[in-house]
Amino acid sequence: MRHDLGLRKRKVERGRVWCPPLRLYFPRIFRISEKTAKRPRDARAPALHHISYTLDPSAMAAIGSFVVEEIDRLDGDAPHSLIVRHHWSRSLASSYLEGVEDMAPHENAGVFELDDAVFTLAERPTGAGWPAPMIIYVAEIYHSQSELDAEHFEVVVGPDGRAEPRELLGG
Repeated sequence: MRHDLGLRKRKVERGRVWCPPLRLYFPRIFRISEKTAKRPRDARAPALHHISYTLDPSAMAAIGSFVVEEIDRLDGDAPHSLIVRHHWSRSLASSYLEGVEDMAPHENAGVFELDDAVFTLAERPTGAGWPAPMIIYVAEIYHSQSELDAEHFEVVVGPDGRAEPRELLGG
């Protein structure tokens, strides 16, 4: 499996997408890029090659050959979308990623425990019916023991950076 199951419980600065039913902010997203050969036009600016995304940049920040930068949207020509999903437990998050791996073994994904909440971050191909590559924030809020009494929370952020409620993944 390619996803990172090494949970790192840490205090982080909150992101900008608020989930009122859970009363929490989704975490910030960081793109990790590898420095590659310098561009001929500007010898001072290294070209960057995308490696992956994370909700916890501390692991890669100390390695000099990588650049970690916070993002709040994807470019309109990005080859993928991202899904940040809240989970009620580590085991549910792991099970979810097992399913992601079964359906798309080439996708990058990870489990993160941040501020006493568990999240997964997964890359996936942008849906054919979607207007552009998106960052999709998802949570299921259960009001009782029955799954039938669940509220689906989904907010998408497109290349314009605007967060809006929408159901691309269904409810």
